[in-house]
Amino acid sequence: MLLRTVLLLQLLLPALTLHAQRVTGGFSAPPPPGAYIRLLETRGTSHRVIDSVAIGPDGRFVIGPAAIPGEGFYQLALGDQDRIDLILVPTEPEVNLLFDGLPLQHHVQVLTSAENQRLWRYKAASREAQTVQEAVAREKDAIDPLDHRRIMSLDSVERAALARKDAVLQAIVAEAPRSYFSRVVAASTALDREIEGGPMAVARVFDLSDPGMLRSSVYDKAVMVFLQSVNAIHEEQLANAADTLIRLASRDTACMAYMVEHLIDLFSVYGPQTVLQHIVDRYLAGEDPRIPMSSALRTKVADLLAVSIGAIGVDVDLTDTTGAKTRLSRFAEGSRYVLLFFYSSTCDHCHKQMPGVNDLYRRYGDRGLRVAGIALDDDRGEFRRNLVDRALAFPCFSEFNAWGSSVAKAYAVKATPTLILLDSDRRIVAKPYDAEALREELVRLYP
Repeated sequence: MLLRTVLLLQLLLPALTLHAQRVTGGFSAPPPPGAYIRLLETRGTSHRVIDSVAIGPDGRFVIGPAAIPGEGFYQLALGDQDRIDLILVPTEPEVNLLFDGLPLQHHVQVLTSAENQRLWRYKAASREAQTVQEAVAREKDAIDPLDHRRIMSLDSVERAALARKDAVLQAIVAEAPRSYFSRVVAASTALDREIEGGPMAVARVFDLSDPGMLRSSVYDKAVMVFLQSVNAIHEEQLANAADTLIRLASRDTACMAYMVEHLIDLFSVYGPQTVLQHIVDRYLAGEDPRIPMSSALRTKVADLLAVSIGAIGVDVDLTDTTGAKTRLSRFAEGSRYVLLFFYSSTCDHCHKQMPGVNDLYRRYGDRGLRVAGIALDDDRGEFRRNLVDRALAFPCFSEFNAWGSSVAKAYAVKATPTLILLDSDRRIVAKPYDAEALREELVRLYP
């Protein structure tokens, strides 16, 4: 609750001082009439439009003096796909570019801006190395795989190209070690070095509350390296890691807002679902933190909030093995709490939780705890064998359509086992990670 309050207060504070800056340029062969150039702000690996201007009949354009949020990477875009990277810093009041063709990234000259001259010097070296690598790959595909001498020669050519690219990078950093470009390179190198040192080692070398780093793809890299270095065994460790990441980003409004959104997007794609729901429950449920989100993410979050802690669960039909249906509200009559235990009869992780759930049902059943096992099965024989083999003491239900279960869909279940604890009014009280976490919750609820 304290962290959520901090988030809300920070998002309500005035925005940081903006820096006036101009981005000017021209095309030697003007694009079609009515074409626009857009300026996009980088946030991790995503981008958002912050300005747009028409290209003049003479091929010239002027963006600004524009109020940019701060130093970092930006993009210029012509249409939806043709984009180039830019670095904007307060110490350079103007960036002046010339384009002598399309696509932009292959035909740009930086006339004014040392930061961008360094950036595009490195990009040129990278393109050269990539061209060599592609040529080597094509030749390797065409030669006899037993021609080891030629393969070794091609490997040597590729290594030399990569070494030249690295030498250019090191020279650029040495020339301007305090430049924004050099600081981003240093941050990326430090992350590579510290991944074996654990999450707090990552936090020591990368400031997740630095809005300048937020405006680079290295920010997303830092989040991923942090999560990978946790070496999580249990889902609860990932939830704790997410909390730590949000706390580390909390000194800056934009960083914290982006971190919450990025983690929601990350865990919605890669899972586990319990960690995604934890983030929604802890940071978004119950109030509007005013975090800017895409419409797609808003829809996703709205669906999750519908089954977040504190929400009223859907009154669904529980189907027994004969096909008879019992309304959840009817099943809950006379209870204090109802546990929905989503499992699969062939799931080993589910089997490990069943003795603990059994024990808690026996211990608290006469004190008002009811348990409904919801089997995401499609085989009646496996369902019955599991009831006998695991000696399940609580009633179990199944529609025998596996992940087509209407109950699982109503409660946004994405993995098994999933435990959802409701009170007698179907209000979601908790979503324990496992039977041990459920036991701790019940000890709190039954003093």
